[in-house]
Amino acid sequence: MRDGMYKVVLDGRGVKILMIGTLSDGRLLGCDPTHHVTGWVRESGSRFRGTLQMRRHAKPDGFIEIANLDEIDVTFEGIAGTSFGEFDAKVVGHPELPVRANFQWLCDL
Repeated sequence: MRDGMYKVVLDGRGVKILMIGTLSDGRLLGCDPTHHVTGWVRESGSRFRGTLQMRRHAKPDGFIEIANLDEIDVTFEGIAGTSFGEFDAKVVGHPELPVRANFQWLCDL
């Protein structure tokens, strides 16, 4: 993985959500249509792991969410190349909400 802007597609419970985020020195920042996202990632070769903290910023009428929660804490681990990858995520305290994500590097910051 390299620093820059990423497109992330989250897929859980049959719902797909687009997230846009940045990675800089292991720090993650971003948002999706309903939540602001902060977190970190640590790499070891092509494998990585990290955490996300998601805090609600909007609740659009009729928008279907993977997890209808105002605050979401997530742990994740996956595999990545320099420009793409995928990970499996777990919503802390909600084992019924597994999420798979794939991501693609878009550009430098």
